[in-house]
Amino acid sequence: MTSKYSCLFVVGLTILSVVDRDASAFMPEPPVETVSSDASEYRNGSADTKKRPELSESDLKLTLEFAAEHHPELARLLTHLRQSRPQEFQRAARELHLQVLTLHKLRDRNPVRYAHQLEVWKYDSQIRVLVAKWSRTRDESLELKIRGLLQQRREAKLAQLQAEHARLTEQLQKVQDQISSHAEASDAAIERDWEQLTKKTNARRKTQPQTTSEPTQSEVSQ
Repeated sequence: MTSKYSCLFVVGLTILSVVDRDASAFMPEPPVETVSSDASEYRNGSADTKKRPELSESDLKLTLEFAAEHHPELARLLTHLRQSRPQEFQRAARELHLQVLTLHKLRDRNPVRYAHQLEVWKYDSQIRVLVAKWSRTRDESLELKIRGLLQQRREAKLAQLQAEHARLTEQLQKVQDQISSHAEASDAAIERDWEQLTKKTNARRKTQPQTTSEPTQSEVSQ
């Protein structure tokens, strides 16, 4: 589990407390080595929220708009948390904000990978909220929904991996083509390289201004 899932885990724990104080006991436990010390401290109730600055209004707006667009129920729970427990809300908002920034950077860098990662994020977020409700009611209909989302999440991750595999395969083929090209140590290849060098050299000489050299001492004495 990567750092982004550690952040999601912390957000889930905070929001779950709104639904049910004991709900976090039923949440999937992430590997210990991937959970930040901040996350473990917060889960144990020992984190000092006063040490962390609150989000700016613009950052908070960005975060809440992201939640409203991609998981409306999460946005409603955050609104409730903001009114009932402001400090816990700030903690949850900070962690969610980090996820939003990570996703937005990925969107700018690679829109295709962003689309896959966003789908996985949405399934993760929905699963956590529904598990919180199920932990209180043991409702079979909720269990069916969760199982359906688990299947959809697996399919989304599979699609993400397949897309990544295709991207890497394409890159590997390009490298293989370059290897094959450089492996032909023929006179023709050397001749092509030489022609490219001479063309560049001649082009530079044509663009450089002609300068006259100073006469040497012997030339002056003559």
